[in-house]
Amino acid sequence: MHRLLHRLCPAFAVVAVALPLAARAQETVVERAGTFAVVHCHGFDEAVADEALAAVEKVWPFAAPTLGADGTKPPAAPLVVHLYRTIAGYEAAEQQLTNGKFRRNLAMFHHASRTAHVALQPPCSDETLRAVGLPAMTVELLAWEASHVARARVFPNFEVHPMWFVDGFAATNARKVLDAVRGGGRTEISVMAQEQQRLVLDLARDKKLPKARAILRDGIDDLDFHPRYAARAVFYAMLQTPAHADRRNALLRTVGGLASEDAWAKSVDGTGLDQLDAAFAKFVAGLQPTWSEVYRSLALDGKRMVQIAFPERNAIAWCRQPVKGAELNATGSLRILPAAAQQMNFLFGRTEAGDFYSVAFTADRGVTLFRYRSKGDEWTELGFKAVPALRLGYSTAFQITAKRDAVTILVGDVPGRFALPDALPDAAPWGIGAQAGPPGAATGSAGIWEDLVVRGKG
Repeated sequence: MHRLLHRLCPAFAVVAVALPLAARAQETVVERAGTFAVVHCHGFDEAVADEALAAVEKVWPFAAPTLGADGTKPPAAPLVVHLYRTIAGYEAAEQQLTNGKFRRNLAMFHHASRTAHVALQPPCSDETLRAVGLPAMTVELLAWEASHVARARVFPNFEVHPMWFVDGFAATNARKVLDAVRGGGRTEISVMAQEQQRLVLDLARDKKLPKARAILRDGIDDLDFHPRYAARAVFYAMLQTPAHADRRNALLRTVGGLASEDAWAKSVDGTGLDQLDAAFAKFVAGLQPTWSEVYRSLALDGKRMVQIAFPERNAIAWCRQPVKGAELNATGSLRILPAAAQQMNFLFGRTEAGDFYSVAFTADRGVTLFRYRSKGDEWTELGFKAVPALRLGYSTAFQITAKRDAVTILVGDVPGRFALPDALPDAAPWGIGAQAGPPGAATGSAGIWEDLVVRGKG
């Protein structure tokens, strides 16, 4: 049973949550209008609509200065964004607008109508929405797609903008909006932005980091989907630094006057591109993301971390700062939220080969210790302890203490001690996860990690 619950699923796979046609026809649409934007929320209540509007309203003040507009005055027409409660709702709208072209994206900007469309991601229960609000991933996507609408409100030539600007501009605004509405005093950027940094660091490690000239001329289509977006986002982030202000402003002036896509490639000034290559490599080398997200989605929200799994894959995020001394002490509290699955995972002792241990917290049941071996994708259950205090919807304190070849797990006032068949590495990453749902489920697990502190020896 537990091994099945711990299955690993392909990255970026999603499952469509089908709604009967009659249900879609009766779906409520809540509209909210602000100073700069209008949101249409399909299948949501008024509280979610208010939250969506609050996020989208912040896009224009962030975006306008880059576009040469006044962020304190409304655009010529409001930024129009549609948010869908279900993937099926998004797919139905996307099919009518673009005939499946952006079906897999689950978010899009429709050029002809100059409107943005976003599916709730990850899908989650009503109880999760009430507990944590819109998932951070959805907030970023709302801001990302609304940024495209903002470009269209200022530039009639928005359809021929180069992709380094299209994606970099949107990624920057998405990060700013999320920080503004969910920052909670944290200094770290969003996990989504950190994952973009990690992907670009991997490109540099593998000697595949694209040159500035290739990025500026949209010549990086040989990269996979996510590294391509990441390269544009990180390159644009470099251009936002004061050292590159003159180059950035010159490039943006050129973008605003483009007559065609071909004209852009010819307009890129070759002077100084070698220096820009070196600057980009140096900028990337200096990146220090804290989190590496294997499967989404984790959100940093003040002193708490909200993690929600997609229905058919486990959410997994690793902290890139390993604990040392072959010891680990983790303290905090966990609140598991109602969903199709109700299991959250604390991961530790990861080796270079990709093996690790997992403490599975299952609401209204208890804790289970697993060992995962990457060779053969093998899960082994090492022990189970019933914990009455681990109740669904309630915050429960826990402590995990591992030393060399044993781990003690204390949840509430119930301790459990388990032997570790493989001793902990001297320095090992730790992570957190949320479990996928059972086959055919509409949601995965969701939970809130609060005041989580992880230390090594000393």
